[in-house]
Amino acid sequence: ATIDIDIVQLTPLAIYNFISFDRIDPSLWSQEYDPENPPESIIVLSVGTETTDLVITNGYRVWQRPIPLGGSHFTKALVKELQLTYAKAEHLKRNATKAEDPKALYQAMRPIFKDLLTEIERSMGYFQSLDKGAKISRVVALGNSLKLPGLERYLNKNLGLEVEHLTELRTLAPSVVTQSPAFKDHLSAFAISYGLALQGLSKA
Repeated sequence: ATIDIDIVQLTPLAIYNFISFDRIDPSLWSQEYDPENPPESIIVLSVGTETTDLVITNGYRVWQRPIPLGGSHFTKALVKELQLTYAKAEHLKRNATKAEDPKALYQAMRPIFKDLLTEIERSMGYFQSLDKGAKISRVVALGNSLKLPGLERYLNKNLGLEVEHLTELRTLAPSVVTQSPAFKDHLSAFAISYGLALQGLSKA
């Protein structure tokens, strides 16, 4: 591609950079770490096209696991159950609330909802078996796939934790770019880019 490479980084660490810089109270870093009473942990779900990156961190410690489910699996479920082309299924998925029969769409995708929930719960259980003192307080959801109507509500209800959808980058100074409709519309997909930028600026 004739592009010079400055940094090669794993996506989960870019997510950690973002969370520790933008979503954790800065006062945490001035406190001495107490392993007997650690800060609350945050689960980050970054739902991509083919996989979901699950990252759990309290700022000081970070644990990650890739889940082999992503946005395309919801589309493929619609293709299979409703006998649609991939392009038609993708369009319906993105506009589920405007479909002629939204209930049929949700029924077709329900197994993927359930599989994703099962994998998240399994990951949480394994993490807590490794770190018994960890207290998970909330979930931060990233990625455009989280725009899928009903998914965030489903996770919120079944995980028993508050699911926070990204609506702003708290540490990014406002500008013409951040106020643009296109930026706001795709904001939850920019967290990884922001985490990489922070590393490039030696802020992570």
